[in-house]
Amino acid sequence: MDGSAADLLEFPLTGEEVPLASDIELLIQATLNEKNAPEILEFKTELLQRVEDQLKKQEEYTEQLEQDVEQETRRMVLSLENKRVRYLVKLYYRTRLRKIERFAACILDDENYSNRLSGHEVEYCQQYFVLVGKHLKEVVLDQLPEDLQPLVKTSKLVPGNDLIPYPPMDTHVFCKLLTDVGAVQLDE
Repeated sequence: MDGSAADLLEFPLTGEEVPLASDIELLIQATLNEKNAPEILEFKTELLQRVEDQLKKQEEYTEQLEQDVEQETRRMVLSLENKRVRYLVKLYYRTRLRKIERFAACILDDENYSNRLSGHEVEYCQQYFVLVGKHLKEVVLDQLPEDLQPLVKTSKLVPGNDLIPYPPMDTHVFCKLLTDVGAVQLDE
């Protein structure tokens, strides 16, 4: 160790672990993808499990450094890094929860979307939909004529459930190519 900033963030790895830095980059990319995609994307189970495991080990290592006064600076930097990673994990979850709440009915209606959620997210989505539906029924729908009371369908003339909001799949999505692929023809 030469006392550089990179040395301060070094964390002793055991076995065949992926360095936390590369997982953080993947987590940032997953969060950006989730934020910018109109639909809910596949839940990154393995990535989040790796980040949580490595974060737990790094927090334990940081606690061990509390005993050594000479390692105070390193402990402080690692502690800040732990907080930064925790923030990124929470940001990923918040982004997904926002989409789940916005498209709860769609997710529960379409198996393709519900398969993209974790077990906890599916449970949350179901409970959220029931609670919001119950609230709307008590506050608004009970005041309307019976033929206008369904929560997901208003007209028998329209096929499907016309009150379920679906992700806007015809919106623009921006992307950045990491390598040159030459000329690309896009469908209209």
